Amino acid sequence: MAVVQFEKRALEAMVGRKLSQADYAERIPLFGCPLEKSDATTVHYEVSPNRPDMFSIEGFARAIKKFTSTGRQKLSAYKPAAAKITLNVDQSVKDVRPYVTCAVVRGVKITDDLIASLMQVQEKLHDTLGRKRKKVAIGIHDLSKVQPPFTYKAVAPEAIKFLPLDMKKEMTLREILKLHPKGQAYAQIIESAKKWPVIVDKKGRVLSFPPIINGELTRVTERTKEIFIDVTGTDERAINQALNILATSFADRGCKVEAVKLVSGGKAKATPDLSTWKMKTDVAYVNKILGLKLDKKQMAALLEKMDVGYDGTNAIVQPYRCDVMHPIDIVEDVAIAYGYDRFEPEVPKVATIAQPLEKHERLFEVKQIMAGIGMQEVICLTLSNAGDEFDRMAAPRQPVAETLNAVTPECNICRRDILPSLMDVLANNQHNDYPQRIFEAGDVVVLDSAYETGARNVKKLAAAIANMRASYGDIASVLASFMESAGVKYEMRATKHPTFIEGRAANIVVGGSSIGIIGEIAPKVLSNWKLDMPVAAFELNLETLV
Repeated sequence: MAVVQFEKRALEAMVGRKLSQADYAERIPLFGCPLEKSDATTVHYEVSPNRPDMFSIEGFARAIKKFTSTGRQKLSAYKPAAAKITLNVDQSVKDVRPYVTCAVVRGVKITDDLIASLMQVQEKLHDTLGRKRKKVAIGIHDLSKVQPPFTYKAVAPEAIKFLPLDMKKEMTLREILKLHPKGQAYAQIIESAKKWPVIVDKKGRVLSFPPIINGELTRVTERTKEIFIDVTGTDERAINQALNILATSFADRGCKVEAVKLVSGGKAKATPDLSTWKMKTDVAYVNKILGLKLDKKQMAALLEKMDVGYDGTNAIVQPYRCDVMHPIDIVEDVAIAYGYDRFEPEVPKVATIAQPLEKHERLFEVKQIMAGIGMQEVICLTLSNAGDEFDRMAAPRQPVAETLNAVTPECNICRRDILPSLMDVLANNQHNDYPQRIFEAGDVVVLDSAYETGARNVKKLAAAIANMRASYGDIASVLASFMESAGVKYEMRATKHPTFIEGRAANIVVGGSSIGIIGEIAPKVLSNWKLDMPVAAFELNLETLV
């Protein structure tokens, strides 16, 4: 969830009426935005990442104005003026950052409220929809400082110099990546490419080096009246969604949004496209899901409170609603407008009796046994990264299930083992008292072509003891107690593994097959995790046991 902050004064000005304490504390949260904090002047709400249009004060005010209204609402309508400016897209950007979309905003009045809104919506869009600028990056420029037509192209890192924001001398693109704080933060997005993207004007002056930094030349100031917006990225749908959110926000402030003509590969199109679109939605489907008895007129009235139209067959969706992908999203809008507080709980009419899965019952028993031995349970994320999973463990890299468009590099793969998670817990708890005796019983993910998804979940158990005198014998006694309580016969056979001290590691063997490993963690691994205390640990596959 993203937390947004608004000045009450500014929010009420955008809504067009005074909001009561009940509005802030009770009615607005019913929209699906929990109230995080409120004081005399500001208010903080959690906004789901699937509603990035509400990251701006304009989008938030638009939503709650309609939601809290007691009368019929006219649907928002947006239509950009015809394009007067052209941006040429060179094919050189295809291999580094292939997509771009733009808009012009005229009649802008720069105020503290507008600056605060722009900074917040850019930051939130970059972090969520933009995946830390990898997928989407936004540039906002003072149009009066440059001369169209503009060109979006890729150039060699040393081929061009310009003055980046907040710097006092011109720098090459490579120097920006090495020396500018923004370059250092986002260099990994483009540094592997041979050429890097820039947007230049007719005279070759740089507006932007996306997704890194804008030029000082086009800095927006209190004197800015006309704005040029560029949105670049690796996903064409996502950059158009981001631009629509920004364009409709400016329009709601009374600014004039003007299209930009994009020319690429001999083809031209105008952006942004702020037209509504239709999604077929049957009122019977909505009633079945929600247990209601709405007619088409009633459903249309409810959807108006969400700024969604309904013609009896189709939901009419606004251009800023990038979360609507299936009729179930329209069902959610109806439920919010109807009021979650009005739904009466009902016992499902299902002819069956629920009972826990046996595997989960056995897993609970495993946890009970480990707690009884004197181990403390921890629960870690299934998502991890190759550095923690393999490099810090001094283990060779293995094939893993990777996440697509990871939000953060710390969580870009699914873990294969639990022990690295325990090492991370120990590394972050060195300020706590020793001994530390922890375990986790949970899921890891392994690749398996026999499954439709190409991967399957496997339940494992890992335990670790950190103490000045932690030894193989200490962790072996924990394993012995667990196996005896679980009624499992096993043996240990000496082995070598880079994670463990040579001569102090063994395979855990059940029925002639190895199901895990036990030993003392090697000094190199302890150093990788910056751990000062010795650690002894084991990890085993629970699938054959539970």
